[in-house]
Formats: sequence, C-alpha cells, structure tokens
Amino acid sequence: MSPLLKIAVGLVSLLLGLGYLYRPDLIERMNAVLRDYLLNDAYIALERRKWGVFFLLVSFLFLYMGWTALGR
Repeated sequence: MSPLLKIAVGLVSLLLGLGYLYRPDLIERMNAVLRDYLLNDAYIALERRKWGVFFLLVSFLFLYMGWTALGR
C-alpha cells in the first residue's frame, strides 16, 4: 500500500471518527443512504462512541504508517 493511500485512508477514518463523535446528524444522513448495505440503525444509536473511537484509532494508525513511509 502506498504512503499517500495510507494517509488518505487515515484522513477519511479521522473524519468518520470525528463525525461519529461530534456530528451524528451527518452520520445519520450517510446512514440513510448506506443503511441496506453496511450500517445498522442500532449501531448508530447505541454504539456511536465505540465506532467513533474505532475510526479515530484506525485514522491514527494509517496516518502514522503513511507518514513514516514518506520519510524513507
């Protein structure tokens, strides 16, 4: 996986994590579009903080991997 792709995945995960934590209304709109394929309404309502923290951790992981790969 290229460093720039890792940084892009990290930034998307960061935005999703912050969205789950601070703007659940935007996530609910995205959920309306993706409801049948990926997301479940129960996860949005009950597991909001867990998903937010998960996406933040994934974003930090990918940002770190991309940043260190750029330095090589």
